[in-house]
Amino acid sequence: MVLDNKALTELLENIVDELTRRITFANRTDTLEELLEEMGLKQMMPTPSAFETPKNGKIVVIGKSEIKEDVMLAIAKKLGITNEFEFVLDYYGAEKYPYRKLQYSSTYRLVMFGPIPHSTAGKGDSSSTIAEMESRPDMYPRVVRLCSSNDLKITKTGFKKALWQLVDEGYLQTSA
Repeated sequence: MVLDNKALTELLENIVDELTRRITFANRTDTLEELLEEMGLKQMMPTPSAFETPKNGKIVVIGKSEIKEDVMLAIAKKLGITNEFEFVLDYYGAEKYPYRKLQYSSTYRLVMFGPIPHSTAGKGDSSSTIAEMESRPDMYPRVVRLCSSNDLKITKTGFKKALWQLVDEGYLQTSA
């Protein structure tokens, strides 16, 4: 069946209206990628770009630590890092931390992780909060895992090394 111009125009308008409704809903419910895949249009999904954070934004250190805050602040100061720090250095605090506040925030620059519980409020469908944040650089500040012998662990050496590397690559600024 071949439609005349008027019928074709009406059909196209109805299709555009319906697609707009579906795509808007899918975007709001974080199912846009799945919808486009179902429609055979996944290749049209824009590639997310990394979320830009301010160089002087806060650095959050989350995870069980034997190192005290003042020791970490002294290490950062010695390296010339002037960013403000936020510390959550216990399992309970890491489990209850409002990770969603980090999404698209112009307040935070970096999140450094030590050992945290696997089941936290911010993990979404991912295996852990860390994996969730690493997989979404378009939404969260940069994530750094603090490790010792391939295990998540906050040590003086690991903390200093991670900060130094970030300064060296120009991600963190120093006062010097």
